[in-house]
Amino acid sequence: MRNAFVLLLAIALSQGAVAQLNSPPPRSPNRTPVAASPANPPAVPAPDATASLAQLNQIVENTRVDLARLRVDKWKADAASKRQADANADSVQRNITSALPAIVQQVRANPGSVSATFKLYRNMNALYDVMSSLTESAGAFGSSEEYQSLANDTSKLDTLRRSLAFRDNELAQLQARLRQSTSAAAAVPPKKIIVDDNEPAKKSTKKPAAKKKTTTASEQTPPK
Repeated sequence: MRNAFVLLLAIALSQGAVAQLNSPPPRSPNRTPVAASPANPPAVPAPDATASLAQLNQIVENTRVDLARLRVDKWKADAASKRQADANADSVQRNITSALPAIVQQVRANPGSVSATFKLYRNMNALYDVMSSLTESAGAFGSSEEYQSLANDTSKLDTLRRSLAFRDNELAQLQARLRQSTSAAAAVPPKKIIVDDNEPAKKSTKKPAAKKKTTTASEQTPPK
């Protein structure tokens, strides 16, 4: 009877141990699982100036059409204002006809060139300044259609040139480091070695070695 009770107790203890091994470990309260961060996050590609050329080409074509529709001579403005508006319109026309296409071609030929992108950005800045002045004049003296079309072109050009502004900062930093390195190299004077062929030779101060006295056999033998 006693042996049977011990056997039943052993079986119960073994079943309890197996149940504990199969049960999942308890979760600690107030613990939020943390998502593993990727070892190599995807790199964000740098903007490329060539990707903006299609947008720039569309802006140029729209501006060309809008300039042809201007009727500055019918504006309700004085003669000086009309002359200034005509001059601005001619300046924009020359830029988008000759200067800008050449710069765009350089960017297409050298898509990774910071210098070519910098030229494009600076030209777009100059073009934006003139177009802004012309748009203000159209708003003050021209029709609402003339003003709205030029305002749309100027706004799109402004957005596009801002997307290229990082290239301007990058080139400025490169130029600053180049100027610093050049200035540092110029500040250190080169060592000069002067050779004077007319300088007299220096006299040697070394004393001549004393001659060793030779003793003859007659001097070594005392007289009898």
